[in-house]
Parts: sequence; C-alpha cells; structure tokens
Amino acid sequence: MKSKLAKSFGDRVFLVVDYILLFIVSLTCLLPVVHVAALSFSDTVSASTNSVLFLPKGFNMAAYETMFSNPIFLNSFFVSIFRTLVGTAINLVLAILAAYPLSKEDEELRGRKWISLFFIIPMMVSGGLIPNYLLVNSLGLMDSLWALILPGCLPIANVVLMMNFFRGINRSIFESAEIDGANDFTILLRIALPLATASIATVTLFQMVAHWNEWFGATIYINDRNKWPLQTLLRQMLTSIDYNSFGAESLGKLRLLSDRSFRGAMIVFATVPIMCVYPFMQKYFVSGITIGSVKE
Repeated sequence: MKSKLAKSFGDRVFLVVDYILLFIVSLTCLLPVVHVAALSFSDTVSASTNSVLFLPKGFNMAAYETMFSNPIFLNSFFVSIFRTLVGTAINLVLAILAAYPLSKEDEELRGRKWISLFFIIPMMVSGGLIPNYLLVNSLGLMDSLWALILPGCLPIANVVLMMNFFRGINRSIFESAEIDGANDFTILLRIALPLATASIATVTLFQMVAHWNEWFGATIYINDRNKWPLQTLLRQMLTSIDYNSFGAESLGKLRLLSDRSFRGAMIVFATVPIMCVYPFMQKYFVSGITIGSVKE
C-alpha cells in the first residue's frame, strides 16, 4: 500500500530543480573565493598571464611569507580583532538592555510607544557624514579606535529584532517568575536570555561581520595608519600598494611576486577569520528562535 506521505511526481521534480538552483547559487558564491585562493598560491608567471582558474599553478607561499613579514599587516589584524570583539560585545549588551524594556506592555512601561518611536526615527533618517564627523571630533575621539565603535554602539535594527523576539515569548513565563519574587534583571538573565540564544547568536554574527568588514570609518576618523583595521589597509593596498611600508627583505620578495598573487593573499587573509566563526553558530540558526517556549 502506497504511503500517504509519498511524494508525487511534481514534488520530486520541484525538489530536484530546487537542489539544482541551490547548487548553482552555492557555486557562484564559492568559486570566486576558490579562484582568489588559488591565485594567492600561484607563481608570478601563472598569475600574470591569467592562467590560474581554480587550482594554483607553480605552488608557492611567497605571497603569504611577504605579507606576514610586514608588521603593518599583523598590527591591522589585531586592530580588527579588538574592534570586532569589543564592538560586538558593546552592541549586544546595549541592544539587549534597550530591547527588553521595550518588549513590555504599555501598562508596564509608560510611554513605550513614544520611546520606540524615538529609536525608530534615527534608523530611518540619518544625520549624515558631516554631522557625524563633527560629533566625533568634538568628543575627542579622532585617531582613536573608539571612533569606530562608539558612534554606532546601539544598532537600532538589532534592537527591533530583539524586541520583537522578547515580545513573542509566552508572557506566562514572566508572570510565573514575578509571582516567585524575581525582579526584571533576574527574569532577563535567567529566563529571557536563555530562551533568546538563537536570536542573540544571529545578532552577534551580524555585528561581527559588520565590524570586520567596515573600512570607511577609519579613512575618515583615523589618520594614524598603525591604527587602521585590516579592511581599511586592504582597501588601500588593493588600490595602490605602498612599497614604502615594506622592509628591504619583504620588498625584495614582493618584486618577485605578481601583484595579483599578493592581493589575492591579502583577500584570503582578511576573509578566512570571519568565515571560521559561522560553523560555531550554525546550530543556533537551524534550531529556531522558539527554544524553551511554553505550550498551553
């Protein structure tokens, strides 16, 4: 007897087409990364003559040896690490502290709608580049890493996401905790946050990627090149390589390399760290955002 759950012919065709489309989309995302990585491991002749596709030719590590022998790359790497970790932590803490009170009912927080409007308007209407520059300058943050972290320390879009999630949690959980004598901080730390694991992981990943990839702010607020994050340095190097920043030994190796191989190595160096974060957070995405919800 044929099972009622057996898929029809149309369902199987749709599934095959769906897999094919997803495979093609995956290739369009993966192949450019593979090509750049192969280019970074290829010799000068192969890279210069555009003969490298997806496998390196004349395999060598000269591009990476040259890059790691230059202190400015390692310095900018640690600057990016500091900015990403500290900036993400500040963003997450402030977003949670703003979202949890706003998730309460109007009777619990007077003026909640007006406070929410106060948050939403700046998200839709920005002051612009010049006012932001004047603000950072007046606060004495120029040539400081805090100029890259503090101006955007409260991501309003993430506040809205977290607020909507907190509002979706069954209110009976909070009411039961209040009956047992728990205050708001206890409820937030011991109940709301454990239920919000998936949502917090998503927001954390968004902010980490945003901090790691952002390069424009440093070009405006930081004049000291030693304080540039990796992406700002990478952007400058991809535009025009500054040979004055290399030592004599590194400069000698760089002259034997193709610019394409060296730029490919820089792109791989800037991309791989943030790519390594996703596997550790993947389970939170697939687990959904209703972990621990109460069924009535």
